[in-house]
Amino acid sequence: MRNRFTLIFSILILSISCKNKEAKSENENSKIPQFRFIISDTLAYGKNLARISEYNRILKENESSVIAVIIENKLENGSTKIDTFSDGLKTPFFGISKYQTGKHKIEIKVEEKMMRTKKLPNDSLSLEIKDIYYTYEFDVFVKDKEYKSELNEMLNKQMDIEYNKNPI
Repeated sequence: MRNRFTLIFSILILSISCKNKEAKSENENSKIPQFRFIISDTLAYGKNLARISEYNRILKENESSVIAVIIENKLENGSTKIDTFSDGLKTPFFGISKYQTGKHKIEIKVEEKMMRTKKLPNDSLSLEIKDIYYTYEFDVFVKDKEYKSELNEMLNKQMDIEYNKNPI
């Protein structure tokens, strides 16, 4: 029941994020990286799966966070689409689509929504929401249509298992 409440709360927070004016931008050059990824340096032609594997923020009792991955994906027709992936977890899976073989640079933006509550008089609470953005770049090589990525298959299985245990 608590997980369902957390998920609904997270979705609500994500949906009102457009109204939040405060945004801070950081990058991965800090001493301890905020996030670690599972992403292959060799991608299959078409759709691929990746994941944030580690989230390195120690949250206080009155804090919580929601993580979203924002990536510009190439479509089969050559156009691009900005995709946002979030599942209420701190280590979401996300998709990477490439329909052109060869070397590519992938830019991944991670949005961390930090939520901090504060008790007020009369049994009330205030909620502060702060958006923090991190940008990561990866060099990848996209192989032809016949290539099958073992990492992609492993992540697909892992995602199926985790989402079957905790459906969104």
